[in-house]
Amino acid sequence: MIKIKEDDSMKKRFDVKKYYVFVGLFILLNILSTYIVTTESLNHYIVSFEYTFLGIFNSFIGNLSFLLLVVFIINLFTKNMKKRIITMIVVTFLLNGFLFWINIYNRFYGTAFTFKAFQIFKNPAGNFGLTIFFEAMKEIVTYFRIILFLPFILLLTLYITSNAKVKTKNKVLTLNYKSVTSHLLVVVLLFFLNLTLFTKTTEDIIIVESLKANYATQNLGIYNYLMLDAAGFDYNIEDRNYDNIVKELDKYNKNKENYTNFIDGLNYSNKLLMKDTNNLSGDLFKDLNDEDYVNGILKDYNLVFVHLETFNYFLLEYEETNKYFYNLNALLDESYTFNNFYTNVGLGNSSDAELSVLTGLYANGTSTMFWDFNKEKEETNFKFNSIPKMFNNKGYITNSFHGNSGEFYNRENAHIDLLGFNKLHAKEELLNDSGLTLEDVKEIYDHDAGIWLTDRFTVDYFNEYNKNLNDKFMSFLITILPHTPYYYDPYNPIPKESDMYSEELIKNVDILTLKYFNYLKYYNEIIGKMIENPIENTAYIFYGDHGSQLNYNDVNYIFNNKLSSVEIKQKLLQTLAFIYVPGNIKVTKEINGNEVTINEGLFKGKQSLVRDQKDLFRTIVDLFDLDMKDNYYYGVNGISNEPSFSLDNKSLYLITDDFVGNIRNNRDLIINNQLSLERLKNIKEEVSNFKKYSDIALNNNLYKEKNTI
Repeated sequence: MIKIKEDDSMKKRFDVKKYYVFVGLFILLNILSTYIVTTESLNHYIVSFEYTFLGIFNSFIGNLSFLLLVVFIINLFTKNMKKRIITMIVVTFLLNGFLFWINIYNRFYGTAFTFKAFQIFKNPAGNFGLTIFFEAMKEIVTYFRIILFLPFILLLTLYITSNAKVKTKNKVLTLNYKSVTSHLLVVVLLFFLNLTLFTKTTEDIIIVESLKANYATQNLGIYNYLMLDAAGFDYNIEDRNYDNIVKELDKYNKNKENYTNFIDGLNYSNKLLMKDTNNLSGDLFKDLNDEDYVNGILKDYNLVFVHLETFNYFLLEYEETNKYFYNLNALLDESYTFNNFYTNVGLGNSSDAELSVLTGLYANGTSTMFWDFNKEKEETNFKFNSIPKMFNNKGYITNSFHGNSGEFYNRENAHIDLLGFNKLHAKEELLNDSGLTLEDVKEIYDHDAGIWLTDRFTVDYFNEYNKNLNDKFMSFLITILPHTPYYYDPYNPIPKESDMYSEELIKNVDILTLKYFNYLKYYNEIIGKMIENPIENTAYIFYGDHGSQLNYNDVNYIFNNKLSSVEIKQKLLQTLAFIYVPGNIKVTKEINGNEVTINEGLFKGKQSLVRDQKDLFRTIVDLFDLDMKDNYYYGVNGISNEPSFSLDNKSLYLITDDFVGNIRNNRDLIINNQLSLERLKNIKEEVSNFKKYSDIALNNNLYKEKNTI
């Protein structure tokens, strides 16, 4: 493609072969570095599809075609050999840096990167954004992510140590029409071969919305995929037949007097008999017979619904952390506890959890539905049925509360116009109503929470506001701490100076994990605040939004290094939910050397069957006798004996009582009970089909007002 002109003063002739070797290394090293990000054995924060020779080969072709295009562009606009080499070194640094940030994204968001992900940067971050940046930079050393910059380091070293010093003024390169045409033709042919082979790999595979990016980066080539994704290319052809979509989703709709659960093949109803409940006790149910319905048992109650930020259930299983949860443990003793409960969040994290528990729908996993929502555009003016809307129809006052800006996750619009709350009390409203500034709150509550309001203040405001309401109410509280990367701990501002744990634990876990563990004193305090003076005739329902995304090795460490990678992932997806209905009798408990006084619960028990956030929606609908009419819901009643499943909308891990696996491959699997491989395959296919059509309905705004399409 090039010809070299040399002036008469040149003392050294540049070895053209060395230049081509450099170009070859530029291409080869940048191709190899992609496998560090897209290969599961080198990147534990992704879950891959089954590897095939065709997929690996096609990924190589895709990345090769992209890098040849880059070389073509460099050669087209740069005629000096030294500048070309320097440009390739700079481009390598940029590509390596982009792969590094994708790897960081994999860790904190648990899914492959798409350009839709830039939605998350709409959230105002303030100085908090810098904390994420510094945490990411530490990963270069602490997790050896420096390896992603090896192509840059090697090419730079080769350039510096080369005996052939290329002088800018002496090495002029020219292009001819033939070489330009042949180079471009090779790029085009490789590109179309890449797309053709990729289409071949997608045959007979169900690829749901949230798996597109992961599948494409693995089988199309990460560079080509990102280039096409940025251009808006979508390789998937959706089923747009409206009648077929309705038919498919109706198979999974459980708002019927009689339906079949595909997990066990048995028939169930949207009316739950006392005899079909699981491990249920408490004075609320003492007068019910086996043939009495439990639907509506809380229909005259207020609801305080509490969203717990970043709570993993293993904090209760690990003795070193559980000992600080004396308020929570006392509360769980008097509650109905879901101890096998999982998150369903996608890219939207906390907002996806809100969407799931308040509408009973799964997020798509690839975008943030709250940011997608825009009531001014027909295609994104989503009209979901929701718990706040149903309480509004019962004459309740509905409010949501959060110590962050109303702009965060677009809640100022989504909570009112999408979910139907009467009012959102965000940071601006809370400060204005209290007559305080952010600095005042920090001083009064002895807690600098950065740009956020401390939950100490928000919970006090929340409790007082609810007590002063004269009408029935449904109030939704979203806590804000602990939040990745777990800064602003009022008890342990310097993490390693904590006196909460042994020197061995502090030495063996990552600093991020230690900060998360240190936060438990604060978490325990906030939970104590919530229930110290409960409101009469009010049910309190708590749920965790998502897990902590801690390092796999740290999770394994606290379980004596006995967990498989699948078990670790399950632990990271497992959070907590419980129902507390306080009576008037006070009981005092001695827990971990602490005396806790609490109102005795009227609704008790432990649910060990798998439950998730869509199931919690159904549970609230049933217990409060909310009017679903002909609306769809897909969850089971949480207190029933009916089996359910949980699906993580990012990694697509599927959790049932019988097995844990991933719908994208057959490698990551735990069998808990006797389960034929054929039955397992059928369940995975049913869940994949449900998820596929759920995404289609969600993304195309087919759930009109009543969640009935």
